[in-house]
Amino acid sequence: MPDLLNFASTCNRSSVPLLEQSQLIYLLTEISPTRSISDVRMPLNFALVLDRSGSMAGEKLRTMKEAVKNMINQLREEDILSIVSFESRTEVLAPAKPGMDKKALLRAVEKIRDGGGTNLAPALNTALNLVKLNKDEARANQIVLLTDGEATDRLEDSYRVADEAGSAGVPIIGLGLGKDWNETFLFELADRSIQASPGSHIGMADYIPTPADAQKIFQEVYQSMQVVAKDLAVTIRMVQGLEARRVWQVTPLIRELGSAVIEGRAVHIPIGQMDRSGCAILAEISLPPRPAGAVRIAQADVTFSTQDHGPQRQAIDIIVNYSPDAGLDDAPDSRVMNIVEKVQAFRLQTQALDEARLGDVGSATRKLRQAATILLSQGEMELAGQMEKEADRLESTGEVSNEGKKTILLTSRKTVRLSE
Repeated sequence: MPDLLNFASTCNRSSVPLLEQSQLIYLLTEISPTRSISDVRMPLNFALVLDRSGSMAGEKLRTMKEAVKNMINQLREEDILSIVSFESRTEVLAPAKPGMDKKALLRAVEKIRDGGGTNLAPALNTALNLVKLNKDEARANQIVLLTDGEATDRLEDSYRVADEAGSAGVPIIGLGLGKDWNETFLFELADRSIQASPGSHIGMADYIPTPADAQKIFQEVYQSMQVVAKDLAVTIRMVQGLEARRVWQVTPLIRELGSAVIEGRAVHIPIGQMDRSGCAILAEISLPPRPAGAVRIAQADVTFSTQDHGPQRQAIDIIVNYSPDAGLDDAPDSRVMNIVEKVQAFRLQTQALDEARLGDVGSATRKLRQAATILLSQGEMELAGQMEKEADRLESTGEVSNEGKKTILLTSRKTVRLSE
C-alpha cells in the first residue's frame, strides 16, 4: 500500500561543523495527507453556540449569520449540526439529528435576533448534551462557541461544562469577536475541554478583530474540522548523546509542548486528530561532538488511522553530515529557519506580556520591538506595525491594550493561513 501521509523531517542544516562542544540544530517534522485521503474526511457532529446578546446587534450579528450560513452550505448530508443561541436565556434553534436539512438550518440562522445578557454556561451545557446524542468515534465531535463579551453568569459554571466536555472527548473551539471578551476565560474553556492544564494555551481559540473578519475565521474553523486522520502520534527516537531541549507544534498554530513530551532520548507527541492542512513539529536538539561523516541521528515515525484504513505506521531516518567545511558551503534551510523565526517572535511577544504584567516595562518594550523586527523581516507588515504600536503604548502607559493581548495570544500564533 502506498503511503497515506506525506511525512518528512528536515534539519535547519544538512551539514554541521566539526566542533569540540555540543551544538544546537532545529528539526522540522511535517505531516500532511496525500491526495488519496485528503477528500475522505470524518463526518461531523458539532454544535454552534452563538452569542445573540444585545452587544451583538447590527453588523456583528449580520456578519456572524452570513459566516454561519456559508459554513452550513459546505456541510455534507452525513454531517450532524445543532445550533444553540444564547443571551439571558438559551434557545435551541436546530436540534441534533441525522439527515442534513440545509434549508431548515439556514432558516433557523436567519431568525436569530439580538436580545439581553450573556448567560453562557446553560448554552454550553445544552450544546454538549446535543453533541453527546450522536457522539461517535467515527465522527469529529466538537463545540464551536462565538461570543463578543464577558459572560454575565458564573465563570465556574462554564468551566465545569468544559471539564465535562473534556471527559466526554468533545473539544470546545472558542471564538472571540471584537475587543470586549475575556481571552483568558476563552482559552481556559478550550484547554479544559481537551483536558490540558489551564493556562497551557493548547486548546483551540481564535480572535475575530472586526465583523469583517468573521467569514475568514469561520472558514478556518471549518477547515480545522476536516479530520482526515485520527489517533495520530509522532515519535522521534534519537541516538545516544542527543538531547531534545524544547519542542513546539508549529502548524497550524504555535504552541510550546513542554517537557512532558520529552522522554529520555525520545520525543513523543500525541496529536490526535489531524485536518487537511496537516501539522508540523519543531524540535530544538543538542548534538554532541562526532567525527566527520554522515550519521543517522534519529528516526521519526508517525502512527495513525483513517476513515477507510486501520492502524498505520510510517517511518523515516534523519541524517546529518558532520563536515569540516560545513560552515563554508551549507546555508541553513530557509523554510526551517522561517518557522524558527516565527517561534522566536511569538516567544518574545508572550514573554513581553508576562513581563508587562509583572511591571518590567523596559524589558517588555524591548521584546515587543525585537518581535516587530523579526515580523518585518518576514513580510508580516501589519502584525509588525501592531507590535510597534503596542511597544509605544506600553512605554508611555505601562500597559498593553486589550486588542494587543488578543493579537499576541491568538493572531500571532498562526503559522499557516488558508490564503497560503
